Amino acid sequence: MEIREITNSATALRFGYWLGRNLPARVGYAIADGATTILGRRTNSPLMQTIQANIRVVLGPQAGDEQVLRTSRDVLHHAGRVYWDLYKALAIGPEALLAHTRVSPQTEYYLGEIARQGRGALMVGPHVSNFDMGALSIAARGVKMSALAFALPPSGYSLQNEVRLAGGIDIMPIDVSALRKALAVLKRGGLVATAVDRPDPFGGGEMLPFFGRAARLPVGHVRLALQTNSPILISSCEYRPTDKKYMVHISRWIEMERVGSREEDVRHNTLRVLNGVERLVAARPEQWLMFYPVWDEDMFRREA
Repeated sequence: MEIREITNSATALRFGYWLGRNLPARVGYAIADGATTILGRRTNSPLMQTIQANIRVVLGPQAGDEQVLRTSRDVLHHAGRVYWDLYKALAIGPEALLAHTRVSPQTEYYLGEIARQGRGALMVGPHVSNFDMGALSIAARGVKMSALAFALPPSGYSLQNEVRLAGGIDIMPIDVSALRKALAVLKRGGLVATAVDRPDPFGGGEMLPFFGRAARLPVGHVRLALQTNSPILISSCEYRPTDKKYMVHISRWIEMERVGSREEDVRHNTLRVLNGVERLVAARPEQWLMFYPVWDEDMFRREA
């Protein structure tokens, strides 16, 4: 069983909430650090091989094996603390979400502009740091949000949805009906959020350059934006060690550009979004919690 299956299972979620309610932070961090240290030593495990393959591309060809391994272990270490912070905050309630996060002035400005203009918008970003806490903290500040997400393992799916719904986020598993719902949300001036750095497990999306290599990534967010004339806001939630808080930040506001055919418009604007996402990941590679292979392994073998 891999980390993504463990952390998304109903058993792990319930156990995490119990730990969050009953253990002090120092004990929780010690457990998280111990578990991720053990996982990081298993350098040939599928988990570590996946993280290292992803990180190697992000760091670039100048990065040696030692740097790739060190950064990959940092990813696991950060993930353990992220899950602990999330479980702890969820166990306590919305006040903990607000206490653990800060919203940048630029984020407040962009969210205010969306409300003032009465426009629908898509908020997209990578799986950097505590992205779930970031979304929940925005909802805790009174911003209504719908989120498009791939279906999780059945055991944890309904439980996570209950948590997110209770936090003010409407989760829409990605399918045809969800896209219709997202269109309706955008047309009535709502906010739709989704991550855009995970390969589509159902074989959708398009092969697009991401850190200079082709990856099959989603384009549905751009299709929705073009269809509704909605802007795309590139967002992230990164950990700031200096103040031990998670910073929720909207870094760019992108209006859709028309350059040719519909498919040309989709590709052009998707690449604009990915350019912003690359910068967020590159700025904090040790906080990029991507446990799925992003780049085609066959492609790696062809280029070797």
